[in-house]
Amino acid sequence: MDGIICSHCHAWLTASLPACPDCNTPLTFEGENKNVIDHLEANCLIHRYEGSDMLEPAVIIKEGKTNFKVATRLKEFLSPVAVPKQKVYSFDQAVLSSVQALRNERTATINRYDKLIQSHWQRLRPYKN
Repeated sequence: MDGIICSHCHAWLTASLPACPDCNTPLTFEGENKNVIDHLEANCLIHRYEGSDMLEPAVIIKEGKTNFKVATRLKEFLSPVAVPKQKVYSFDQAVLSSVQALRNERTATINRYDKLIQSHWQRLRPYKN
């Protein structure tokens, strides 16, 4: 873990600090009074890239009129990504795993085809009269 987030002011901090330098809140790392965010629990899936089939797990930070501000990793918590509401979906681990598995399978298949094509190209010989 390279950093944490103060749950009061949302400042990015190192875990070695005793208190938040921005809001002066003493930091509690464990127990009922824990007041730092040290990992993200995904609560949605986002589709950021037009023309892509990639889904990313994310956490909704703030809801606007047309967008959600989301973080896909802890460091993005400070400057969340704006994603249109129609591209934010409920978190479903089964769907995410299935899409990722199919993407991996597609990549492996493309790599296999590329190697097969390359093997045919390597058998070509220059034309001689």
